Amino acid sequence: MLQVANPAGGGSKLVKRLELYYGMCEMAKMAIAEYGGKYAEPLISEYALRRAFWWEGEWRGKPMSCFVTEKKAVCKVGDKMATFYVFDTPRGVYLRPEIKLLDEWVKVAHRGDDS
Repeated sequence: MLQVANPAGGGSKLVKRLELYYGMCEMAKMAIAEYGGKYAEPLISEYALRRAFWWEGEWRGKPMSCFVTEKKAVCKVGDKMATFYVFDTPRGVYLRPEIKLLDEWVKVAHRGDDS
């Protein structure tokens, strides 16, 4: 049975969990549509999606669009796809390419942000 949100109490726990689950499902659909199942599906789990976010920026002179989860990110860099490791440090969230020849770090979020 679906409980109705209680305006005075800010809603029931069940309704909040359903809203969170619906939001995560929508984010998963958008990630698969944007980056394709081959790249995005391995990053999609309920736990990973709770901390996921999108980041738009530039890397090595090319536009970059990333779907960032807790440990991995999938990105479009120009016309190509690339995967990155995610590091959550005291100074912020950084990406490092999985390609062993490149050791550049890309800052995608500041520490203390809600993202």
